[in-house]
Amino acid sequence: MSLITALFVVTAALAGPADDLLAEVDEVSNRGDDAHLVVAVEAEDDKGRPASRTLEIWQKGDSKRLIRFAEPARLEGISLLVPDGETVYLFLPTYGRARRVVGEARGNAFQGTNFAMEDLSRIRWADEYTPELVEPDRLRLTPREGAKTSSARVELVVGPERLPRLVEHYDSDGVLVRRITFDDVRLVGPRHLAHQVVVEDLEAGRTTRATVTQAVFDSELSDDLFTLVHLNR
Repeated sequence: MSLITALFVVTAALAGPADDLLAEVDEVSNRGDDAHLVVAVEAEDDKGRPASRTLEIWQKGDSKRLIRFAEPARLEGISLLVPDGETVYLFLPTYGRARRVVGEARGNAFQGTNFAMEDLSRIRWADEYTPELVEPDRLRLTPREGAKTSSARVELVVGPERLPRLVEHYDSDGVLVRRITFDDVRLVGPRHLAHQVVVEDLEAGRTTRATVTQAVFDSELSDDLFTLVHLNR
């Protein structure tokens, strides 16, 4: 067997397990008919001072999600909407309308936190990335052709519950620019859920910490919640 043939065989053997693992991550992360989370967020302002925020997140199935600021008052109502698993809208109450978030803009920070808009709006990894299994619990993800993502490469470490435990974002030069860690995983209703999330912006030297304070599953959320009409009320 030639070296080229041997490399092809190894690559083909790993492709199946990699796809299977990423599919399992997506399934476990979206388990349940719907979800409503309340999240306390501790960010840092431009001077490194703590800045508290409260986010509410609603999701239905694996295609609809709404993220909205509840506090502080100056941010109340600012929202991200994913109505169809792909399209992302940013709603700013000051302007009274929603606009689509496209291309690299999805990698922009969300209102003073180190969460990128794509972090909060992403529902399924497999829709955007092709996986490669580099270790039994580590996937290297590269954007699919035409994918609307800002990262040139993502390294994803999967925990025993098949949830992401570490997500590393790299730029086109191979530099690690952002790291997200997930901890305090608990079983809530139908789903394992990380209750502590830390986002590190390694370029800016800032950190955002998020704590899930409330989680409710399978409460029969209405489809109307995930519409532009609802945002504009």
